[in-house]
Amino acid sequence: MTKRCTESLPQEDWPAEITDSFRAAFQGKSKSYTTELRRLLGRWLFEAKKDELPPTFVTPQLIERRTEDLCSRRRSVMKQVIFEVFNSTPAFLPADRKRQRSERELLSGVIERNIHRFPEAWHRRALPKLHICSEGLADGEIVDLRSPSSIEAMIQVGANYFDFCHAHDLKVDLSPGSFRAWVKYRREMFVTGSFSIYSMVNEASRLLALGRDLYPERDWNWLMKFHREIKKSARGHPTRANQRSVALEELRIAALQGIEAARKSHLEATGFRAKLQAHTLARTLLSVLMLINSPIRISSLARLDLEQHFDPSLSRLYLAPTETKDRNRDERAISDELRAAITAYLTLHRPLVAPEEETRLFVGHGGAPCTPGHLSECIGDMTETLFGSRISAQMIRNVAAAFIVSESPAEKELATEVLNHRRSATTDTYSANSSGIVASRQLAAAADKHTERLECNKLPKQQKMKRIRSTISRRSGSSCRGICFQ
Repeated sequence: MTKRCTESLPQEDWPAEITDSFRAAFQGKSKSYTTELRRLLGRWLFEAKKDELPPTFVTPQLIERRTEDLCSRRRSVMKQVIFEVFNSTPAFLPADRKRQRSERELLSGVIERNIHRFPEAWHRRALPKLHICSEGLADGEIVDLRSPSSIEAMIQVGANYFDFCHAHDLKVDLSPGSFRAWVKYRREMFVTGSFSIYSMVNEASRLLALGRDLYPERDWNWLMKFHREIKKSARGHPTRANQRSVALEELRIAALQGIEAARKSHLEATGFRAKLQAHTLARTLLSVLMLINSPIRISSLARLDLEQHFDPSLSRLYLAPTETKDRNRDERAISDELRAAITAYLTLHRPLVAPEEETRLFVGHGGAPCTPGHLSECIGDMTETLFGSRISAQMIRNVAAAFIVSESPAEKELATEVLNHRRSATTDTYSANSSGIVASRQLAAAADKHTERLECNKLPKQQKMKRIRSTISRRSGSSCRGICFQ
């Protein structure tokens, strides 16, 4: 607990030169701000008098000792006022302090250590464009255009790529053939879980920048096309942070609680707008629950038709061959809790916005069917509200796939069938995510064991679910105010 600054030398007892220096340094500042500065400088003078040292004698050790009982904000303010009033004190610039190297000096070292790994033709092209002038007046073209951190990453990725070409007896050049082998190598690493798809995106971006900077006359459309495709693919994969941010079971419980909160909000609402907000909440969380129960694509989810895709008892979900990549008709069982949620949505919320002739399951406030983009945006907004991380519909699908593979690694064909993948090789990529789930599960088990040993009353997961329930309750208590996606 920090102490209040009570021992301070009044300003009338300050030496005249210190008073003049204080007024000159903080002239024009607000009265409340200068009052705090005056009190903190008075404290410094009081401590100097107690230590029988001149107030102008300032060292880092004295500052540390005389501010150790202050909060971090007041400690920073005291350092500021001391620096401004005693700015001529040499203690602020100790002679033995090690000089920090600038970004340009660090970049120069990176270039010197890595440029020899480039092939001769690339080396000759790179040297003049990566020249760093000591005076900063005649830098190379790339140094002028790009930041030091970007150049450093570009050179390191390029050097690693050319080393790979040398090691595998490939043409040492940024050509489609050599790059294809590089991509195959990285994809093998991705499948084993030792390399992320986001790293592949970054490497492709660095290599593209390197090629365009050194050989602008070449045609790089083939590399640009690959970069666009890998970026598109990466958007569907959860990052490690998002993958760990919420488990499927937590998401299922949150969806069920939110659907119940939307039902109560609808029944208690007195105005049409409040009921519309309750409808949006119920529709969004129902779509999340359906993705957990049947991880179909968001385009198929948005097009679900009550007459074409469900049986009369709402116990089966059907997908036509044209809606699956494997071109086979798909049939899914609907769980009891999902059937109850669909029934509640159809009887309570959907009639508020859907025309009588509309047969689509998900309908917007204007009476038109929801588009896949809008439904995905609603899911992202909702998960960001509940969990603090934006999780798209495709991410939920991917986490479900990784969960299936992690539960039964020997039966990856199950995930292929559930996800309607055309080839099992597509499902193999989820092995990387499944290894993360297994590791997270092992870590959670170890944490639970340690918690039991310490006889802790609340587990981290319980605290997280309590926060989620509190968020849902608070949203529903205000008639879902602030959660409007239409």
